[in-house]
Amino acid sequence: MNNILNHLEVLAPAGNPESFNAAINNGADAIYLGLSSFNARMKAQNFTTENIREYVSLAHTFGVKIYVTINTLLIDDDFDELISLVKTLTEAKVDAFIVQDYGVAHVLKTSFEGIVLHASTQMGIHNLEGAKFAEKLGFSRIVLSRETKLEDIKQIKQHTNLEIEYFVQGALCVAFSGNCYLSSLEKGLSGNEGKCLQLCRLPFTNNLTGETKYYLSARDLSLLENLNSLIDAGVTSFKIEGRLRHAGYVAIATHTYKSAINHIKANNFNNAFIESSTATLKTTFSRGDYNTSAYFKPGVPNNIIYPDYQNHIGTKIGTVLSVSPFKTDLFKVKIKTTHPLHSGDGLKIINPKTNEQVCSLGVGNPEQTGADEFVFVTKNKFSSGLDVHLTQDAETEEKILKNRKKIKINIKIIAKIGQKLKIIAKNQFATTEFETEFELQQAKNQPLSQADFESQFSKLTDTPFELESLSLETDGVFIPKSLLNDARRTMVEKLTTETIWQNEKHLNVTFQHNAFETLKNTQTNCTGKNIAIVEDDNFDFDSNTIYVYAPNDYNFETCAKVLQKTKPENFALNLPTIANNDDQKVLQNILSKLPKNIYLFANNIYGLNFASQNYNVIASPLLNIKNKFAVLCLENQNIKTICASIESSLDFANEHNLVWFTEGFFPLMTFAHCPYKTVVGSTCASCKYNGKLAYKADYQEIYKVSRIKMSNCYFELQKPLSRQKAKFNLINFKHQT
Repeated sequence: MNNILNHLEVLAPAGNPESFNAAINNGADAIYLGLSSFNARMKAQNFTTENIREYVSLAHTFGVKIYVTINTLLIDDDFDELISLVKTLTEAKVDAFIVQDYGVAHVLKTSFEGIVLHASTQMGIHNLEGAKFAEKLGFSRIVLSRETKLEDIKQIKQHTNLEIEYFVQGALCVAFSGNCYLSSLEKGLSGNEGKCLQLCRLPFTNNLTGETKYYLSARDLSLLENLNSLIDAGVTSFKIEGRLRHAGYVAIATHTYKSAINHIKANNFNNAFIESSTATLKTTFSRGDYNTSAYFKPGVPNNIIYPDYQNHIGTKIGTVLSVSPFKTDLFKVKIKTTHPLHSGDGLKIINPKTNEQVCSLGVGNPEQTGADEFVFVTKNKFSSGLDVHLTQDAETEEKILKNRKKIKINIKIIAKIGQKLKIIAKNQFATTEFETEFELQQAKNQPLSQADFESQFSKLTDTPFELESLSLETDGVFIPKSLLNDARRTMVEKLTTETIWQNEKHLNVTFQHNAFETLKNTQTNCTGKNIAIVEDDNFDFDSNTIYVYAPNDYNFETCAKVLQKTKPENFALNLPTIANNDDQKVLQNILSKLPKNIYLFANNIYGLNFASQNYNVIASPLLNIKNKFAVLCLENQNIKTICASIESSLDFANEHNLVWFTEGFFPLMTFAHCPYKTVVGSTCASCKYNGKLAYKADYQEIYKVSRIKMSNCYFELQKPLSRQKAKFNLINFKHQT
């Protein structure tokens, strides 16, 4: 346990320079960021090829690592630009790359010797089989999907050499990692290209009760109270979501989790700290009460969706006592709160009966008028009795944003008559030693004292350093202050350079041009097949078609019934998109009774690992194959039948003999929560599932909610699609009746 504690990492987001500095100054051990291309947060300000070296050097001065996101899906024409970008970034000495696309992973691992790759959460890794496959592809770290169970984390840690990264704070997508196509198929703007419109945050009307709420809007994560459980399971990197958030959010979240790790190391992590920190975090961004355990506890979680509100609601601090006219178009508001108000605070007034926002306002010059009573003036008019939520704590945010990280240095100075001034400076990363050009003279009057040297060498305000100690060997010399100042500046420059070098010397990445050219010239060799997805044996058999059995309830008996209608070489078992440790046992039980020469239809990375067990594996559209290099990557793993991504082009599918989704119900989202719990108050003990739930969007589209039952229940948000035919077609008969 102590060894693990020494390697824990707080990983902060940076969507702009302000957030970058806030992360460093508040204790981030690493920062993830993106540039203007191949980045899933294209709406962030981001960084550039011109300034990235500057920011990497700054981070490495403090021993902070930089991970660059290349986490979108690419097409073939993107790869020359990708190579140019990665060459620039490796020259800038970034520490690692966060990757989603199988083709990107294959090209980078083949073409850049020594490169470090982290598997993005968008790859959907959530069990041991998926982790093993990622390890085969050359990843050294996996960013687990938020849906990963604690037991699966333990299995991954025990049976792989991978580092494990896990989201602990911030927004939570309602859809399973990497498998959301709502924005893409409805509006043509793909989340897999960094252009998500977040249609999930819009209101939807359910057909069972007729209510309109935010049924796809997930609560935000805050896993403070479960950090010890994650550490025990093997997580070493704690990731904060928020590259689109402001610098104050990044500062507070980073400071909070760094403090939490320090409390855990000091064995004084307690409920008082958790409660206080959670209240502060809520003022930076929260959609109602936090989800405090993600999905990692056994079973189907109850607290994923917050249907009443879809935006920042802060934390409740009081109630409105009165609102009275003050001047023209101004009103005096009196509220009761135990939380002192300050100028610059942000408030939201909420109707407690409807949970609807009445207004949002900023506080200017509040006055305390009594015990727990504050008065301020606003242009907003509303009634008494409403709830007051704090959405920005100006004083706390300002205080934390003023933090400045410093590296303690120890200096030894040798100042002797007739010799050159010698300075040895050391910090936790590096040591520098140099001599000045001038020789020292004996002091005619008062020689320089220890205090004199300390006074000059402690002037480090505008540097990364602060003086911890200074030792002096001298025999009575005098040095002009101007020369001491020059010596101090030289020391800072040399120590900074040496520190950066020490933190970068292990980053030796070289581009293998011939390897990339060889990949570009390698031809794909897929065996295209016509595929039909069925949910029972009600179909006419065609020996030229593979029938993928996709049951709503997984058991061997129904599998065997469908298999009798086909031949083993024409039968495929659909592997569910999500399958935790208990679900894997259900699958293994079924597979142990089925012929070995059947196909497996892999909807997630874990399914690809069955190819190493001599199964015939088909890569489904949910694996997001959009480029030739992704095809080559899977072919290298003995996967020859591949479906093109639903977001790819027909020309791409035909060129590489890929299977093309042409007709049927396509899963726009996969859920690991139960929508019936949200809509009709269902529980696992008293299930109200009836198979009839549908959501209607305000843009008039209707989506069916379908259940998949294994050890756990999973759900899909489905929409019928019909597209032109390809050489090899995938037809989905599920739920068309």
